[in-house]
Amino acid sequence: QALLSPPQALTAAPPLLLTLALNDCARAALSAPAITTIPQATTGFTELKGMLRARSMRTTLGACVCLTVVAIRSPAGGNIDRRRLMTSIAAAGLTPRLPTLAADNLERIIPQEVLTGALTAAAPREIIITGSNSGVGLAGARLLTAAGHHVLCACRTKAKADAAAADCTTYAHANRLRAGGTARGEACDLASLASVRSFASSVKGVKVDTLVLNAGIARGTSESDPRRTADGFEETIGVNHLGHFLLASLLVPTLKASPAARVVVTASPVHDPTSGGGNVGSTATLGDLSGLRGGAGFTMVDGGLFDPDKAYKDSKLCNMMFMLEASRRLASEGITVNAFSPGLIADPNGFFRNQNQIFANVFNSITKLVGVAESNEFGGSALAYMAVDPALDGLTGGWYDTLPPGKHQLTVHAASDEARQMDKQNQLW
Repeated sequence: QALLSPPQALTAAPPLLLTLALNDCARAALSAPAITTIPQATTGFTELKGMLRARSMRTTLGACVCLTVVAIRSPAGGNIDRRRLMTSIAAAGLTPRLPTLAADNLERIIPQEVLTGALTAAAPREIIITGSNSGVGLAGARLLTAAGHHVLCACRTKAKADAAAADCTTYAHANRLRAGGTARGEACDLASLASVRSFASSVKGVKVDTLVLNAGIARGTSESDPRRTADGFEETIGVNHLGHFLLASLLVPTLKASPAARVVVTASPVHDPTSGGGNVGSTATLGDLSGLRGGAGFTMVDGGLFDPDKAYKDSKLCNMMFMLEASRRLASEGITVNAFSPGLIADPNGFFRNQNQIFANVFNSITKLVGVAESNEFGGSALAYMAVDPALDGLTGGWYDTLPPGKHQLTVHAASDEARQMDKQNQLW
């Protein structure tokens, strides 16, 4: 009972103290009336989760473990299937609580088999992909090279870019869908505006059909001080948004030369506070942009105190607002701009590499167990679809989300309310 009804002071406690207190509750509950059914345990945890909604995912995981211990070690715990119990509690506590979208709010659904079905139907395209040395970016670059397209891997260092290009070439030889695909690498460090400008200059005069703004970082949620780019920007916003904004702006004249140019933005549903991942912990909002207005030394876009969780979500909101504003501004230039989500990929060696590794590994296992995880391969197929599929010719301003999570499909629907505020899009631009 203490575990399921903690005092309000407990829910406001620091994550470490809260976890310790929950473990104390778990130990005290071992002699309490037994949790005898899986629905009972799941319902109890859902109630607790509601009280912890404003806390971090790591704290929620701690609560999940505590309740599991209580259920299994209580007098009747031996009668409960432990695997089913863990799956049920994890589903209640660690999977996104999805918004309810009416059918008329969904423009269309693209199943997984469609994502790679027409990669060779399009004429070979010249494609730049940032962050293509790992994760979704590398998976997409491999597929596109194998499908006969020409990929330029734009990575933080020349060594990483060359290694990625070599990987793509090897993959294409072993998994060729169409002959003629090539891959090469160039340095483009999004944490340095000088590097971005140098990269843009290096491709001046080179044909570019698709620019994929894919690179991204997320700092550990326990970090208390912001890291800075070479130009003094808070690193998460600097890399995920500002570096990409500059790159896209510089390449507009190059893209205009293509008869069907595309800009593709790798985004995330966490930009939306009503989404499953967006409503856990800090939520995204750019406020009045007072942080950005103050110059390069800003800590948060809205002028608040540094919060690494919010910084990442804000960067994804910036990505979405950029996409929507760019789709209007570049329409007259014949350039389409769309955004997609590769899904929840909690890879401890990939996107979650900066998180606590115990948390990352457990969370990665649970998201796979309960069926809400996607893979780098799925994310790469989504990236490839967005980059070249003829079905997207002429379509712009679209948000291709992985909804529901873990269903291996893209669902086109509206962005968050704040992302669609045109005045704020213009101000951010």
